[in-house]
Amino acid sequence: MEELLVSTIYDWIDLGYVRSTVRDLTGAQPPELHAATMKVVGALIADGLVAAGDVTDGAFQEWDCTRDEAIARIDQEWRAASDPELWPFQVAALAPTQDGFRVIAGVMAREGEDDSWRRRLAQGSLAQAQRPDSSPGPT
Repeated sequence: MEELLVSTIYDWIDLGYVRSTVRDLTGAQPPELHAATMKVVGALIADGLVAAGDVTDGAFQEWDCTRDEAIARIDQEWRAASDPELWPFQVAALAPTQDGFRVIAGVMAREGEDDSWRRRLAQGSLAQAQRPDSSPGPT
């Protein structure tokens, strides 16, 4: 999960990228690859490290839903896609949240990186983490 989060320094990540990373790191093959990838996507979203949304006009637009709803939507739409490889951002884009940023900062400090990555990440806005449960948001 840390590797995926660090990737968000450069761009939002999509399901195809997560899928290939999971395949490369675990050796998972179809048909278990979808479930393995959804486990990682689900954990990233459930832990509030990334938010799911769409890329529209070159900007990340976070979905207005709970974390559970985002995970279910991704799984449902991905299963309905004719090609499990997907086009970039076809079903969803994942953008780091403040909590994800803190994980990235910890990884970069541990790896001895300078702070240039902060400038790169600051060029894209951090997403808000979706509400953690199914309760309605503020009215």
